[in-house]
Amino acid sequence: MSSRDVDRALKNARFTQKTQMNALNLLLVSTALTCASAASAQENKLLDEVVVTASASEVTYKNAPASISVITADDLENQGARDVRSLLESVEGLTFNRAGNQSKVQIRGLNENYTLFLIDGKRVTSAPNAFRGNDYDSGWVPLEAVERIEIVRGPMSSLYGSDAIGGVVNIITKKETEEWHGSLTNEYTLQENRKSGDYGRTGFNLSGPILKDKLFMRTYGSWDFRHKDSSTLNPDSASGRANAGFAKSDNKHVDTTVTWDVNQENSVDFNAGYSKRTHDKTTLDRYSAGITHHGSYEFGETELRVFGDRIDNSYGHGNAAGDDMPNTAYNFNGDGKVSFDANLLVPNFITVGATYQHQSLEDKYVLVGEGGADSSLWQAAAFIEDRLEITEDFEVTLGGRLDKHEKFGWNASPRVYGVYHLTQALTFKGGWSSSFKAPTLLQLSPNWKQVSCGGDCFLEGAEDLNPELGSSFEVGFKYDEAKWSAGLTGFHNTIKDMIQFPPARTADVAVAQTYSNYVGLTADGKPIFKFENIEEARTMGIEANLTLRPTDELTVSANYTYLDAKNTSANDAPLAFQPEHTANVKLDYNFSEKFSFALSANYVGEQYTSVPANGDMAFARKVDGYITAGFTGRYDVNKNFTLRAGVLNIADNQILKTDWDEFNVDGRRYFISGTTRF
Repeated sequence: MSSRDVDRALKNARFTQKTQMNALNLLLVSTALTCASAASAQENKLLDEVVVTASASEVTYKNAPASISVITADDLENQGARDVRSLLESVEGLTFNRAGNQSKVQIRGLNENYTLFLIDGKRVTSAPNAFRGNDYDSGWVPLEAVERIEIVRGPMSSLYGSDAIGGVVNIITKKETEEWHGSLTNEYTLQENRKSGDYGRTGFNLSGPILKDKLFMRTYGSWDFRHKDSSTLNPDSASGRANAGFAKSDNKHVDTTVTWDVNQENSVDFNAGYSKRTHDKTTLDRYSAGITHHGSYEFGETELRVFGDRIDNSYGHGNAAGDDMPNTAYNFNGDGKVSFDANLLVPNFITVGATYQHQSLEDKYVLVGEGGADSSLWQAAAFIEDRLEITEDFEVTLGGRLDKHEKFGWNASPRVYGVYHLTQALTFKGGWSSSFKAPTLLQLSPNWKQVSCGGDCFLEGAEDLNPELGSSFEVGFKYDEAKWSAGLTGFHNTIKDMIQFPPARTADVAVAQTYSNYVGLTADGKPIFKFENIEEARTMGIEANLTLRPTDELTVSANYTYLDAKNTSANDAPLAFQPEHTANVKLDYNFSEKFSFALSANYVGEQYTSVPANGDMAFARKVDGYITAGFTGRYDVNKNFTLRAGVLNIADNQILKTDWDEFNVDGRRYFISGTTRF
């Protein structure tokens, strides 16, 4: 922790004794990290880590009013991760929709459409550019720039509004430093099966002062790639259809932030970035910019932000002919909040704020109705959160958000959550929350006409859609000792008025007219269907974790998730790509200050890959569960150079795609990585 960070912590938010003591604890922890053993330091850091995603204001991990996981910088250093998604695979409660060999993040049984991605607390979405779904939003930040990742499992609409029904993934980037420092990383992964595509990455991070004590800069850049799998890697389907493996990918990123410390009370961040991500035929170019003001005053702390992006899709939503049909989406966001102390019978830590979002799409190929070749919508909201310190050991968080949407009007999202420390080691948590997801820009656009059914039918938007509404309850405990820790959480989610995706459709004109979402025929006689609110879902399960630290050198961690995800509007049919059982085990051993070793294993249970909308399980399809394991080693050659290497999927348990709805899992592969610091 730098002196600038300490200064900010000491004046942070509330200027009360409680906050100042938290800041002092952070300073003591950061000092202890330089002299304590690795395991003890990790434990102290876990307990006192400040998180920013589970609450409207900073709170320690132990007091966070939510189920939250944190992937730290140490985790990033000690894993053979290719990108952010591969890091998330070891987090309890998370599953992945791998349809089409993508890797879409799902939380507690709800698909990727219900997961909100943030970069430094700022929402990011490419949904208008690719309505069929994509896995781009988890990859706008390269690993070189990541300081940590915070994952909140469970609804957070009371704070973040729409899209946070399942949970939130907040990718927090590295901050500027008082002295000039930088790093350069090169990594390459070689597939043992030469029909599988190798992949690699190179990236840099540079930070330092432009003007001492006043102006600081941080910039990062990266390039990562994957070669296309051979067309003969997977066997053909029984019908004779070829099954493609992983497509070629090529991703480039550059981003710069300049921070101006105006005085002790005020600082301003100026940010601009560019990313170019290519997956198979689709290339997204993202241009982003933002300004953030941080204020720390005697009455409390303020934050005011204006940010946005432009995303160009050179291929478009896809069409039967495979032609390029480009589109451009614009996202603008403005938000502000103020946090302060109040003593209303008990100590209160209150945050109030407001947000505004505007989204638009230009697409002359699919926006062809009466509204013209562009569409837009806006929404605004006000929110409040109050953390009440009932006693020194018991905190209750009350939250509420009121959203005003251009199309469907008002929606309220309340939340209540309690954290009780029965002892210094044993903590109980639990809460209830309401959540919602607004229909997407395209789903609400009546002038949207998208080809489907292989070119033999069309989809269109519907202005009469309602928001999808969710309700969630969870309860659990966490036990933390120096030598071991454990946790157990049970959860139950329900969603009503779900918008079926993809909507029911068929190319058969006679059958089409029996569908509730049938609209009519095109001029050439092809049926048209609209989106509608018809589905309901229920997910429930258990998340468990255990960490053992028998010696200062050895740490063993494990987690397990049981998931029961059902479509209650279709005879309780299981939801696709939601395995009932997943588990992860990892062993970390520090041989010395320079050399460490990690062994990990991951189990993904059997899962359905296709379930008919009517719940007829006679036509459902599923794949078997599988286990992968790997080991990595890290060696600090000197203070300026670190070498990492390892073997992934040691047992070579390669999964081949044998039909259209299945997916690939890479076999045994070898990676080597070197990082130079200066």
